[in-house]
Amino acid sequence: MATIRKRRKKDGSFSYMVQIRIARRGQPDHSETKTFPRKAMAEEWAKRRELELAAPGAVLAAKWKGVTLHDAIERYLHEFAEGAGRSKRATIEQLKRFPLARVQITELSSEQIIDHAQMRRRSGVKASTTSLDITWLGIILKTAAAAWRMPVNLSEFESAKLLLRSKGMISRPESRDRRPTLEEIEQVRAYFQRSQKIRPSAIIPMEDIMDFAIASARRQEEITRLTWDDLDEVAMTCWVRDAKHPRQKWGNHKRFKLTHAAMAIIQRQPRLKEEPRIFPYSAKSIGTRFRAATAAKGIEDLRFHDLRHEATSRLFEAGYEIVEVQQFTLHESWDVLKRYTHLRPETMQLR
Repeated sequence: MATIRKRRKKDGSFSYMVQIRIARRGQPDHSETKTFPRKAMAEEWAKRRELELAAPGAVLAAKWKGVTLHDAIERYLHEFAEGAGRSKRATIEQLKRFPLARVQITELSSEQIIDHAQMRRRSGVKASTTSLDITWLGIILKTAAAAWRMPVNLSEFESAKLLLRSKGMISRPESRDRRPTLEEIEQVRAYFQRSQKIRPSAIIPMEDIMDFAIASARRQEEITRLTWDDLDEVAMTCWVRDAKHPRQKWGNHKRFKLTHAAMAIIQRQPRLKEEPRIFPYSAKSIGTRFRAATAAKGIEDLRFHDLRHEATSRLFEAGYEIVEVQQFTLHESWDVLKRYTHLRPETMQLR
């Protein structure tokens, strides 16, 4: 119901304030106000606005009027991204800097989403990178609809996503099959040995950590979480806490088998007082040191994670079956495990 109040201004003239209040059962009343210089204008707006608000979903849409995608991203980061890794958070943060973020979330259209993808393509990024944008956009929009009851038109998003996929503008990243050569491993090892001689007390034992990654198939973050209490030297196993999982971020604790080489590296690590971890170092620092070594030696496109590829392939080359390899690597599925297996024919033994 709309009410119009006549108000005298400081200069002696009058203005007319319209207030529309709509009662909603079980929810707070919806209220809107607007001021006009003439009564006829106020009456016309009141009639038109009441008709608009009578449409299904109009009151809910009015509540979120002016809320942009940028606002929704900010709220998502505050409420739901606490456990997100650095790379995921950076991707979400980047979305805020694009023109798409300035669009009102209730008015976001498939055309605007497609325009964003085309803009990203013109900038030279790969379809897999654009796909990350679209994936996180979908997560944020679905969160807005489910958690905050924002009247987001998810069908517009799904239509855009369907077209972008059919045109090859978004796609999954290509599976990586990079394995370091033996020469590259020795070059990196020599770099770490030299660094250790220069500053023996201040440098992370990168040679041991690199060799352990190759011997255990552990990721750099997992290596830095291994503890002495979780190690079973008799059974040759160790627990890895919060192991990577596609749907479970925390609490995914798994026990893995250690090779003799991996156990030997662990056993020569010093047990530090009041330090439960076997490798008490920063995963970020390990990555930084590894990148510095490959850059210094002129080795292109080699990442620390590629050592996990190398470890997995070496296990197959040693004659382990796929179900046995899984006990070392802890891959979630055999199909995923196959992607990490890149055997060197010259190392296979003929039967």
